[in-house]
Amino acid sequence: MQTQQTPAELDHVLHPERRRANRSAPIFVLGSVRSGTSAMGYALTRGAGIPGHDEGHVSTLLQAMLNAADLVASNFPESGGRYLLDQFDTPALRTHVINYFQAFFEQRYPDGRWCDKSPSDFEGAPAVRVAPLLLEMFPNARFIYCQRRGIENVLSRVTKFPQTPFWYHCRSWATTILAWHEVRAQLGDRWIEVRQEQMALEPEKVSDQLAAFLGLSAEQRDGVLRTFLKDRPEQSRPADEGHELSMKEAGWDSQMQGMFLSECATAMALAGYSIDGSPPSAEHGLRLFWSTSAGAQGSSLKGLPREAHFARSRDEFTLGPSLESTRGVLRYHDFRLAGRRHFRSRVLLEGPADLDVEFGIEIHNGVGQRILHAKTTARSQQGPVALECSLPAGDLGVCSVSLYTEVVRGRPDATHAAVWRTPAFYV
Repeated sequence: MQTQQTPAELDHVLHPERRRANRSAPIFVLGSVRSGTSAMGYALTRGAGIPGHDEGHVSTLLQAMLNAADLVASNFPESGGRYLLDQFDTPALRTHVINYFQAFFEQRYPDGRWCDKSPSDFEGAPAVRVAPLLLEMFPNARFIYCQRRGIENVLSRVTKFPQTPFWYHCRSWATTILAWHEVRAQLGDRWIEVRQEQMALEPEKVSDQLAAFLGLSAEQRDGVLRTFLKDRPEQSRPADEGHELSMKEAGWDSQMQGMFLSECATAMALAGYSIDGSPPSAEHGLRLFWSTSAGAQGSSLKGLPREAHFARSRDEFTLGPSLESTRGVLRYHDFRLAGRRHFRSRVLLEGPADLDVEFGIEIHNGVGQRILHAKTTARSQQGPVALECSLPAGDLGVCSVSLYTEVVRGRPDATHAAVWRTPAFYV
């Protein structure tokens, strides 16, 4: 029969000693959801070969539990002994909770370097606010904060998570920015900030910065770069990193614009972002993307099985041909082309000779009228062919854009591939 624990034994439970700091060297990837944390996490785990899960969120739970304990304890004033809570040792509870989470991490990652990616979506940004405590637990830790401009971030959030209220997306982004600016000074030289557009526009530079910050080998650095260039794990809309959107270009009505300003204006200024946006970049186009990426709700694929359409890199994907169908169409819905006047792409037909494929682009306006159709024909073993055209003048409003491939001569086999390279709209 189990005997009741002695007061001394209970005291050991109720007043634990803090665990010694762990000597492993974790990398914590932080930032708002839809800010490049997935691309960063994949680059470190799959590119550099650092152990880690796709997402963590354990540290988020740690901070949330500590917040809950503090909230309850501070909600009641001293009662002169009338409340049992007066006798509760909240700091001891914090120690017990911290010890448990540290032991959990140590069990999963006993030593060495590991990666934890925990994007922030909870109000109050607990995944970011816990960073100083994580540095106490793991003095060798490093922190990578991924950041993205508010308008683009909220627009991406709405695309990926349409069931969540607009105001919450705004507030969640803003509180993440504010939390990061509050805690980063407590991290000393253990943090680096990477902006989402940098990963897309300057992948070599970002890879070099990460290699220097983390002490990566040349092989790991090259793996990080390959991942940046190839994978777009969470892309949900065409990439336009060289252009800062205005709220009007985002398609928001006056009520949504007012809500964004109310929730996010302070954070936008703190992070150095303009509310008004910037003109489209002449150098960087509005790039079309691989529609089968997670969360690509603004596109659809017709006439082809999924295996006939896949990404080879962030700038190149196949679109057929298929043994079952002679025509495949990749359509982008609710597309805004403000300021864009030209389309350019290179197309290529790979595989044995005696096959011709037509590559084309069609644009339809908001009422379904076709306002542009351009095409070219590529022949297998011919090499890359240019497909270029100018867009109609004036404001095109909200459009749909379709890329298609169609076999016009011969019969494809499993070795043929119709390839689109850097399809994009330019000013």
